[in-house]
Amino acid sequence: MASEVNGTDLDTHTDTARWVPPSSPAEDIGQRGTLKIGDKVAQRLAVHAAASTPGVCRHAAGLDKLTGRDLPAAQLEISANRAVAQLKVAIAWPHPLAEVARAVQRNVTDALSALAGLDMDRVDVEVTHVSVADTNGAPGRVL
Repeated sequence: MASEVNGTDLDTHTDTARWVPPSSPAEDIGQRGTLKIGDKVAQRLAVHAAASTPGVCRHAAGLDKLTGRDLPAAQLEISANRAVAQLKVAIAWPHPLAEVARAVQRNVTDALSALAGLDMDRVDVEVTHVSVADTNGAPGRVL
């Protein structure tokens, strides 16, 4: 019993499946479907980009530890492929606050652009805590 799909005899077909690019970009746009990056995914990308910035430290205090509201935190407003981000971060002492905040803006913009395809209109960074590490290696305290 011969199997056939789209005019190809599967019993005698030896070529393995392979991706063939469309002949023109215009054809590709109409045929590839839609892409939607979830708001929570974009939010997590922003938090990760902020957290990986040198000088930014993770911070949670009091009830925030129980509710999961730790820093860095991000809120995004996304419309089509454009976004506005508001971030709250804690910075480790003695890093220069303004310099680290600008680095957070760059890192978040780059990450959301490269990984989620978003054009960032604005990235607002609020430094809400400065964390001082204890000389004995204990967790930092907040100023």
